[in-house]
Amino acid sequence: MSSTTAVPWKSALVWVMAIIVAIAVTGWFAVSCSPGGSSAERPVNEEEAALLAGMRERNHGADPVAVRISLPMDGETVTADGYLDWQVPMLYARVPDAEGGRSLVQAIPGLIATRADDEAAFGEQRVPEDGWTTRRMLSGAATPLETTIDILASSLFTLTAAEADDPAELAKQATWREEGVIDGEPVDSFRAPIMVESDEQGASSPEALYSLDASGDLRRFQVNTGEASLSAVDFLRDVEFDASGLEATDLLGGPAIEPTAVDEDLAETIAGVRQGNWQETAMVDLAVPTGDGQLTTGRGSIDWRTMTAYLHLTDASGQRLFLARPGGYATAAAEGDELPETPPAEGWEAHALADEGTAEQFGAVETLVFRLLEMASEEADDADAMAEKAFLLRVDEVDGEAMNVVEFPVAGDTEAAAGQSAFRYHLSGERLSEVEMMSYYGVGSAELSDEDFPMVEIPWELAEQIG
Repeated sequence: MSSTTAVPWKSALVWVMAIIVAIAVTGWFAVSCSPGGSSAERPVNEEEAALLAGMRERNHGADPVAVRISLPMDGETVTADGYLDWQVPMLYARVPDAEGGRSLVQAIPGLIATRADDEAAFGEQRVPEDGWTTRRMLSGAATPLETTIDILASSLFTLTAAEADDPAELAKQATWREEGVIDGEPVDSFRAPIMVESDEQGASSPEALYSLDASGDLRRFQVNTGEASLSAVDFLRDVEFDASGLEATDLLGGPAIEPTAVDEDLAETIAGVRQGNWQETAMVDLAVPTGDGQLTTGRGSIDWRTMTAYLHLTDASGQRLFLARPGGYATAAAEGDELPETPPAEGWEAHALADEGTAEQFGAVETLVFRLLEMASEEADDADAMAEKAFLLRVDEVDGEAMNVVEFPVAGDTEAAAGQSAFRYHLSGERLSEVEMMSYYGVGSAELSDEDFPMVEIPWELAEQIG
């Protein structure tokens, strides 16, 4: 079943524009009106416009960089250290929290992931594997500091682009402000609009300050986040570190991808994945972000012989049992932490897919589980169609074996650009080992492990309702 609960992996531009609109609505425009504004501003010359125009493209091809963040809050300055991967883009930082301690933050366009502090992991430029929860940028912020971090992080994501900007446009809009020195490097400071693709750039885009060295490298970025002084990010380009551990947590999509066409062999493998599951069974470990700071986890089984999913789920509201078949799903209160071998005979609340109102209650968990049910077919898919429409996103190494992360269309899927499908599939050899789904609050996953077990005995009346 297709559902709008699964959303495409969207480009950074969508979220960047949303942040720009939010800044504009709040009135955070002319940084030249802020304290410390230069009185000697002048239009940029041709050479300076070209330097600014190449900045984002230069960043896009650069290695991850260490950053130092300074945020004005209620008359004080809050500082944080972090790392920025230009290509994802992704910010990883250790920031102050509301309790006076520190927490770890990862940000990608539109989403923030947070977890308890791990100073040792951060010092090793390593992202802890677990303990993360996600929230939406801006709308999910619970404190003024979180809102400020959201705005600054999203502004940082405007600083990278695959192509250079138009120097002629920047010559009209940018001004030179002053000379200075940052980390021992002479810089020129410019005032210019927050940059996005030219066809999306509005006439009233908020402005920022860009401090560039003679090579065109950005050394400092400053933007007005609503306080009396500017928020700033210094790019510590002389700091050397091992960036291999700076990967987004799985709830944000995991390591970076580079979509490429699949070869003939992989197309054949993908075409046979669903047929390979026909008449098979597997255990399922599920984790789905379902709200700001909320994560639903579950464990159970998928039986493609009878098209039945049977899970024990845990979330902020408690524990419940979940049954799904092609015609609908049902839930019941769980007694204990384990999944009963046989579903209880009573206490189920059933939702047939054809019933009025079911669609309104069909959330991210339901969408992912029904996608699992769709991962079996009596016949193989068309290999030629897969060669045309499937993409290899990346190759992971798991226990010394190559794991292909791919995307391919299933009937009912919304068409999407390469790398932006709502669903991704992990293939271990010819077997499906994980399904990922982008939802409103982050990336949900269902890990699969082959296991034989008896068919689940569903109460007859319930089976009639859900198929």
